[in-house]
Amino acid sequence: MSPSDEDALYKAIGERIRRERERQTEPLSQSALARHLGVSRASVVNIEAGRQRAPLGLLWKIACQMDVELAALIPSRADMNSSSNVPQLTEEMRDQLRKVTKGDQQLESEVSGFIAQAVAQLAGMSGQPVRQKRKRST
Repeated sequence: MSPSDEDALYKAIGERIRRERERQTEPLSQSALARHLGVSRASVVNIEAGRQRAPLGLLWKIACQMDVELAALIPSRADMNSSSNVPQLTEEMRDQLRKVTKGDQQLESEVSGFIAQAVAQLAGMSGQPVRQKRKRST
C-alpha cells in the first residue's frame, strides 16, 4: 500500500466516523465523542479529517460508542478503488442519499457503489468507455 493510498484509507475512515457520529438518533458532537472515548476533541477532529491514524482499539471504542459494527467504519477495497478514481459526493448529495435510503446503511452503501461505478463508466475510467450512438444526419 502506497503512502497516498494509506492517507486515502484514513480519510475514508474519518469520513465514515463523522457520518456515523452525525447520523445518531441524538447526534454526538466531536467534544461529546471525545469525552466518551477519553481523548481530546482535537484528536476526534484530526481522526475525522484523516490526519490522525486511530489505532484499532480506538476504532473499536468509536464503533461501540455509536452502536455500529467496526466494519461500518472501514471501507472495502472496492470502495477504496472507486473512491480514488471518482469525485466525492458533496454533503448535499450525501444528505439526499441518506433521505432516499432512510438511514439503511447497507442500502446506502450499495447505492453509493452503484453511483461510483456508473460515474466511472460514464467518465471512461473503468477501461470500457460508454459508447454513444450518433444520429445520422439525412
